[in-house]
Amino acid sequence: MPTLILKQKITKGFDHWLAAYDGAEDLRSSKYGIKTIYRGQDIEDKDTIHVVMYTPNMDVIREHMENEADLIASAGGDTDPASMSMSIASD
Repeated sequence: MPTLILKQKITKGFDHWLAAYDGAEDLRSSKYGIKTIYRGQDIEDKDTIHVVMYTPNMDVIREHMENEADLIASAGGDTDPASMSMSIASD
């Protein structure tokens, strides 16, 4: 199972993003099999978040990001791919 390390800009503030992200944990887990290991805010840039998660495979992440694009945007996730960096690691 790949481990993803994400860094992304947010547009609506950390508290708003965190509430929306945590509120969608059951959706990510039950529908996509994605498990969050860590999520937090960058100490030096309050408009940047870091997330570490397990995913069954990379196709699932793509599917989640496409299917849930409105949810991600409403949480304040910047939908511009240039605003995100993603590293893939093994377990």
